[in-house]
Amino acid sequence: MNYYAFISGLPELSFDEQKKVFSTHEFKEELFKILSWKDKRVMRKLYLKYDNDNLMSYLKYGEEDMVFNEKANYTREEIIGMVENVKNEDDKWNNKYPEYLHFFIHDYFYFEKDPKEFWEDHLSGHYYNFLLTKTINLFLKRWSELNMNIRNILTTLSARRIGIDYDHFIVGNNEVADFLRTTQHPVGITECIDYYERLREMDEIHDLLDKEHEIDLFLWKWLDEYTFFHYFDVEKIMAYLFKLQIIERWKLLDHEKGNEIFRNIVHNLKSSIKLLNK
Repeated sequence: MNYYAFISGLPELSFDEQKKVFSTHEFKEELFKILSWKDKRVMRKLYLKYDNDNLMSYLKYGEEDMVFNEKANYTREEIIGMVENVKNEDDKWNNKYPEYLHFFIHDYFYFEKDPKEFWEDHLSGHYYNFLLTKTINLFLKRWSELNMNIRNILTTLSARRIGIDYDHFIVGNNEVADFLRTTQHPVGITECIDYYERLREMDEIHDLLDKEHEIDLFLWKWLDEYTFFHYFDVEKIMAYLFKLQIIERWKLLDHEKGNEIFRNIVHNLKSSIKLLNK
């Protein structure tokens, strides 16, 4: 479907955006007024990342203290209902909710192989597999796989550098994930992807915020290249949303916060490995 009027009216975005732009929540509210039914189904899959956040928040902190993101597809009550149904072993899963959420919630309560530190990675793996297997939109599939590959490769490189096992941190299932799980050496991975060396260069950046900046710039350029010949279709809108998410995230970050996050990541990785080795 052609969305000429909507896309023509969108302000142009730049990577280091300083001026105020509308939020992803505001974007969603306006967008869903004009999308076709088919394209709404695709876009809702992108906003599932916020449902994932809400689910994890409820599981960690409970109903009273959970932090609820309004950008999600499902209400607070729906998230709580999903969890309680599975927790109470109610087999009546509502098909309007993605099945990967059911699988994850079930694993969370009845599958104890991993310490709790791994559950966000576990959910991410379910989500990536859902996007790669339950989506017919080629752009969304390639974007999802790109993000999953970047995450897995950088995680592997960081774990090797500080000398810890990393199998439990690799998420999803594809050729790159399988390769990383079965070998301790990067030789041969360039046959799977052509940007491994660029990621290796990023991994050598010591400042976490600088590293994140380079990753997001890489993703931004990929979006520009992929959608160069997409002018007024849903792929162009999806790319715009992803750029808004990047801008929104950077407005919340600074170098001090980034270094604190890095220290916490290293601490959690080492703590998790100790738990696994008990």
